[in-house]
Amino acid sequence: MQDQSNKFRWQLICYSCKRSFDVFEGTPAYERAKRNRNGMYYCEDCKSRIELEARLQLGRRLLTGKD
Repeated sequence: MQDQSNKFRWQLICYSCKRSFDVFEGTPAYERAKRNRNGMYYCEDCKSRIELEARLQLGRRLLTGKD
């Protein structure tokens, strides 16, 4: 990971856990936050948990054959 100390950062609030987290200039998350200030943003922990749950749900659907 690059040294982030000399870049701009944006402090956001996680929509799920309500903790604050930083996004740094040059990252896709920073660009999304800059364009849409009123959006819903998730910290890395919540984002990975949501992605894991979505993958598990897809696996369950494929195994059971239900829509």
